[in-house]
Amino acid sequence: MKFLIDLIFGKLARSLDGYKTTIGGAGLILVGLAGLIGHYWPDAGLPDMDTETSFGYIAGGFTALGIGGKIEKVQSRQTD
Repeated sequence: MKFLIDLIFGKLARSLDGYKTTIGGAGLILVGLAGLIGHYWPDAGLPDMDTETSFGYIAGGFTALGIGGKIEKVQSRQTD
């Protein structure tokens, strides 16, 4: 069973190579936005997060996107 799980997730990780940081950054931004919506509209059914935490997630997402872009730029220069 472990072999099958490793095979599936290994293939998934290789297919997402180069996009994992982007997906993580976008996910953090979405979590922050969901927290803001949950705070200001409690009837929306989203988690109630204070604004500082929500903006922290959003800032972290943009940071991850920026770092991912820099890493890709460095890697592309190394292969040239």
